[in-house]
Amino acid sequence: MRGLFTDITGQEMAVGLLTRALEQGASHAYLFSGPPGVGKTEAALAFAAGLACPEGGCGVCATCRRVKEGLHPDIEIVAPEGNFIRKEEITEINLHAVYRPYEAKAKVYIFLEADSFNIEAANAFLKTLEEPPGHVHFILVTDRPERLLPTIASRCQLVTFSPVAARAIAADLSGRLGVKEREAELIARVAGGNLSYARELATSDTVRRQRDVLLDLARDLPRAGLLDTEVALDDAMASVESREAEVVPEIKAELKRALEWAGDARTKKWLEKRSEDKIKRQQRRLRTQGLQTLTHVFAGWYRDLALVSAGAEDAVLNRDRLSELQTVVRPGGLRAYTDAVEAVQKAEERLRYNVDARLAVGDMFRSIKEALA
Repeated sequence: MRGLFTDITGQEMAVGLLTRALEQGASHAYLFSGPPGVGKTEAALAFAAGLACPEGGCGVCATCRRVKEGLHPDIEIVAPEGNFIRKEEITEINLHAVYRPYEAKAKVYIFLEADSFNIEAANAFLKTLEEPPGHVHFILVTDRPERLLPTIASRCQLVTFSPVAARAIAADLSGRLGVKEREAELIARVAGGNLSYARELATSDTVRRQRDVLLDLARDLPRAGLLDTEVALDDAMASVESREAEVVPEIKAELKRALEWAGDARTKKWLEKRSEDKIKRQQRRLRTQGLQTLTHVFAGWYRDLALVSAGAEDAVLNRDRLSELQTVVRPGGLRAYTDAVEAVQKAEERLRYNVDARLAVGDMFRSIKEALA
């Protein structure tokens, strides 16, 4: 079990709870709750591997590897189709949950964005959650636990994930990825507790370019005219959508490897369908992450300007942009910059409720310009 949670950094309490559950006996349902990018999905797959593994979670056998890759027939990953997880999908899960696992010790259903149940789906799921088959476990993963039906949340064992400390992020980047200490510390500050984003900043030229584009847009927005603001909005949305195509070759290569152990045509067809679902799920995830990155970068820029305005340069997140911040800051602008941060936070809240993304970002731009006029 030592290697099962290797990729989970800075979540000692959560990992400790899950490790004890695998050793002493797991509950039928868990709720993984916490902010984006802190390892909830990775922990859910690792925990599912432990539940399915014949050795109780060795982390290295074929079962563990296949589960963590999302390609095991007894581990079902459920994500919203569009904006919701719908009743029809839950009805199908309820029908199949009663059957014994194909080959693993347990059957596990992982619900990503579990707060996306519509009311009909939530009520249908509640029936199975109240009287689950003994061989079934449910793992609900969410950034927004307050949106779950209370009767569902109360029937789950809560596992809380926290923002990852900057020190832990820097150590992870240095130890795992070989990032130099000073660069690791800068990335850790910029990431703001989001380990996934930190790792992407450390390894992806695309993500670093995206950050630079967004910082430039945030810097230039207050002076932009109407046409320039529309161009900025186009650029911002393009930065959100730019990475969606990247997942396709990676997942197809993963499928090719998986097909090597597929024994018959039925299994191959199942793997191909699972791969298609994973592409859609990953593209949705990347779009959501792109919007989160957009609001994170904009909020960070105006927060940093507020700090510089208040004479607190040591607390600035974007240390590599400090000279720019000092150049563009307006004397006495603390209140205006605080209002700009609040405008970003309002947009962030709207985006959590699946509103039209372009409309929400456009309104955010206008509110920022009004705050800084």
